[in-house]
Amino acid sequence: MDEVFLIGLRADNLQGWLAAVGTLMILDRQGLAATMHWSGVTPVLRSASKNEVIDVLWDYHPCSDILTNLPAGYGGEKTSLDVTGGTVIFDKVIEKTHAAVTKESISQALVHPWRNGDDVTSLGWDINALKQGSRLAGNKPPDKARHQGVVAGQWLAAESLPLTSYLRRDRRKQPYRWTTWGLPLDQAGVRAVVLAQPGEFEGVQYEADVYRNGQVGYFGLARTLSGTQNPGRLAQEGTAYFQSVYSGHHPV
Repeated sequence: MDEVFLIGLRADNLQGWLAAVGTLMILDRQGLAATMHWSGVTPVLRSASKNEVIDVLWDYHPCSDILTNLPAGYGGEKTSLDVTGGTVIFDKVIEKTHAAVTKESISQALVHPWRNGDDVTSLGWDINALKQGSRLAGNKPPDKARHQGVVAGQWLAAESLPLTSYLRRDRRKQPYRWTTWGLPLDQAGVRAVVLAQPGEFEGVQYEADVYRNGQVGYFGLARTLSGTQNPGRLAQEGTAYFQSVYSGHHPV
């Protein structure tokens, strides 16, 4: 059985995890029956070769409808993953990111360590894309420094938003939480796990706080909340929610 280790999409980087979820969502929409699980911080695709995955993602790219399917926040608020501000406009950055993607950049983002060499405005999901120029002697201030992102990684992460933006977070107080899973799951299973974050699937739960860099927000370094299970009440609530979602009894 073919396995593809997506070493660029690390679970301990929020953008890497979002991009992994977005990748599986696209493959499912395009009819490629793959499953995904995590080996440590690395997502692993089964039932697909590396070239198949890259070809399917590239074929989908011109047909992407993410700009017309961006989720709205609760009560008119921004979604939990929109930390933009000032002159950085969420949907405009996604549009420019999508336009800059190439087939080679998809390959680089999936199966190579990220080098953050793309001049693309960050949406705050990749801590390594934060411009620190003004804090280092001799460097340009952030508004003058070159961006240092991973263009295909940010696009694939954006493709996950119809699912991942619905993880609730009090934008002023609470961190964003996400979880991995150690058992191979198809898109339906991944959707349920992402929404419920139960503790029975050999995964690790992470969270990251939001900070401000001028008017723009960004997610800080990820921290681990659990080893292979989520503790106590969270696990119980997540399990019940997962069962209702996966059985089709919950309206999501």
